[in-house]
Amino acid sequence: MKAIVRISFPNVAKRIAAFFAVFSAFSAVISFIAGQAAAETDSNYPGPLVAVSWLSEHLCESGLVVVDVRRSRDDYRVGHVPCAVYTNFYEDGWRAHVGGVPMMIPPRPQLEKLIGGLGIAGDSHVVLYNTSLDDVSAAETTRMYLIMKVAGLKRVSILDGGFPAWIADWQNDVETGDRTPEPTVFDAEPAAGVVVDKAAVETALAAGTPHVDLRATDYFLGVNREPITARPGTLPGALNLPLTWLTVDRGLVFRTGHDLDTLFAAAGVPTTGRVIYFCNSGLESSLGWFVAHELMGNDEAVIYDGSLAEWSADPALPMEARVPVGTAEE
Repeated sequence: MKAIVRISFPNVAKRIAAFFAVFSAFSAVISFIAGQAAAETDSNYPGPLVAVSWLSEHLCESGLVVVDVRRSRDDYRVGHVPCAVYTNFYEDGWRAHVGGVPMMIPPRPQLEKLIGGLGIAGDSHVVLYNTSLDDVSAAETTRMYLIMKVAGLKRVSILDGGFPAWIADWQNDVETGDRTPEPTVFDAEPAAGVVVDKAAVETALAAGTPHVDLRATDYFLGVNREPITARPGTLPGALNLPLTWLTVDRGLVFRTGHDLDTLFAAAGVPTTGRVIYFCNSGLESSLGWFVAHELMGNDEAVIYDGSLAEWSADPALPMEARVPVGTAEE
């Protein structure tokens, strides 16, 4: 007859339980520290817009990269915000032909080279500024902002009022000459849910998703046409929110708060839910996206990067010219 022997390991069981208790406590501490670090990082980020006073207090700090995006390097050499580096939006490769469509956001390898070449790392805080030359100056800045966000940068800001606001305060220093950035290795982590393609727009139009044209009203109505678009007019059923509404006196000071609510309501543009912003080639619409997504907090606002440069080139796709005139076709 075989005896059944029951063996108990009370000490081993207790030790295992103690180990898991310690491990759980350790994990909780690590999670808390990580959360505190993230919160501290977020608290150091002032938001998508920074004031001149904020920038003057943080000039040349480690981790802060100020980028001058004015159209002239000569203007940069004459005078710029101290420690700012320079890039030319139109000449340095920030717009690319992608899939036969002009002026698109560059592909990932090109973005990594451009951004890293300015000395920007993944954890850098980038502040962009421009000067006011015409109606699209603010849009040039928001386009650069959009590109950097798409590349995966988390902390990007625009200097509200731009370089004119900086030099308006006599206490602010101005640096002259060139400043050569120290290149870094930038690994892009493309952000999802910011840009949509032509197929997504076709689906959205069929579903009745609001879509907003940021161009001047004469282009929206089909009275005039830029050479980059093959046909006059706009997307069927589009709303019009001219880019000049979104900054004060067509300059570089962004409208905020109640003013934006009033303007969006006047144009019939929703401030929540899925909204697609477009224009000729993604420039003006970046201003609409920036205001809606970054300033007004609509996380579902997206931009159609190909815009009408892509859409109008496909004769199978519909367009709507509400005031058709012969000159628009020429």
